[in-house]
Amino acid sequence: DFDTMMKTNLYGPIHGCQAFLPIMKERQQPGIIVNTGSKQGITMPPGNLTYNVSKAALKTWTEGLEHELMMDRVTKGGKLRSALLVPGWVNTSIKVKELRDRAITTNDKEFDYEQVKKVTSHENNPADGAWMPKQVFDYMVNKLDKGSFYIVCPDNEVDSETDKARMTWAMMDITEDRPPLSRWNPEWKGEFDNFLKSQKK
Repeated sequence: DFDTMMKTNLYGPIHGCQAFLPIMKERQQPGIIVNTGSKQGITMPPGNLTYNVSKAALKTWTEGLEHELMMDRVTKGGKLRSALLVPGWVNTSIKVKELRDRAITTNDKEFDYEQVKKVTSHENNPADGAWMPKQVFDYMVNKLDKGSFYIVCPDNEVDSETDKARMTWAMMDITEDRPPLSRWNPEWKGEFDNFLKSQKK
């Protein structure tokens, strides 16, 4: 559902910022707002358009927020900043909780809780290619300490060089006047593969 997705991934973080930012400013103490974006909101892979739109919009909003906070720091001595956390593949319990909550709301007395154990990529049944939540947290803190705004996390399957190449290629669709989402266009796949190899040498 488009509205639900936008309310969760976009309006939720925005409303949270609007609620807490004035309080944080009043305290005149150093502080940071971290919004959770997604690589899908940058590279836009086909298949989940609504999710992509919600995360792309949050990226844009958080970039604008940081610009305003930067101007506040420069002109008024502000002490707040923001950052965009972009996780890779993470072992989280989101799917497990979704199954549990669905059973509760539908009052499904015959719900088989054993199916929860079959869900992969969560903390108690981790996928080998995914990071654990603590790895994401530690990576984020390290980047925040260095002053980074864009915190793009690798995982056990996709390294940082691959992420950078994919994002660069996505932007080059515009600058090189290519078809949108050319990475997934059969006519351009070979070109992308060659570009990826050239970036990882």
